[in-house]
Amino acid sequence: MIFSTLTALGLAAAASAADWYTVEWDAPEFTALSGDMVIPSVASGGTPYVWPALQSDNGVLQAVCDGRSGTWWIGDGFYGTPSLPWGNGFNVAPGDTVHFTFTGNGDTWTNTLESNGQSASTTLDITGSTMNRAIFAVELYDVPFDFGPVVYSNVKITATTAASSWCGSVAHLGSYNYTYSGNTASGNTCSIAQIVQNSAA
Repeated sequence: MIFSTLTALGLAAAASAADWYTVEWDAPEFTALSGDMVIPSVASGGTPYVWPALQSDNGVLQAVCDGRSGTWWIGDGFYGTPSLPWGNGFNVAPGDTVHFTFTGNGDTWTNTLESNGQSASTTLDITGSTMNRAIFAVELYDVPFDFGPVVYSNVKITATTAASSWCGSVAHLGSYNYTYSGNTASGNTCSIAQIVQNSAA
C-alpha cells in the first residue's frame, strides 16, 4: 500500500501508481483514530485497497481492507520508514462492520480490529513520525471504483490541538461523490457521524 500525500511530487508519484479517492483531515499532530467501517461489495478484478489511516511525512499507519484475491481481508500495519513487518488481520465479507482503533503513546502505536467475534491487535514502534493527517482512502490498481459504497460511522479523531481549529476543514483526492456529516468538535476530538465514499463509475 502506498501512502498518499498532497505535495506535488508525492501526488504525481501516487497518481502514476494508483487511482485515489480520499476524504482527509489535517492537524499538527493526531494521537488517536477510531470508528466503524462497513465492508463494501467486492471489486471486480485488479488490486483494490480500502483503508482508514493516520499519516506522517514518513509513512502511513493503516487498517487495510485488501481485495486482491476477490474476497476481502483486513489487517493493520505501517507502510513507510521505518520499514516494519505487517500486522495482524482476518477475512471479512461485504456488509460486515469492523471496529478499528489506532492509539498512540509517544512512538508506540497500538492498532485493534474487531468484527463478528474476530479480533486482531498489533503494537508498532514508529520512531520519527508525527501523524498529521487522517485519511479515509480507496486506493485502486487496474480496477475502477465501481463498487461500494464505503461507509464509516462513529468516527473519532483526536489531536494535540483543539478540534475546533481543524474538524470543519475537509480535503479530498479524486473526482467522485463523497459525503460526511455530523462533524462535532469537543476538546481535542472531532466526532464524525458518517463518511460515505460512493462509486466513481
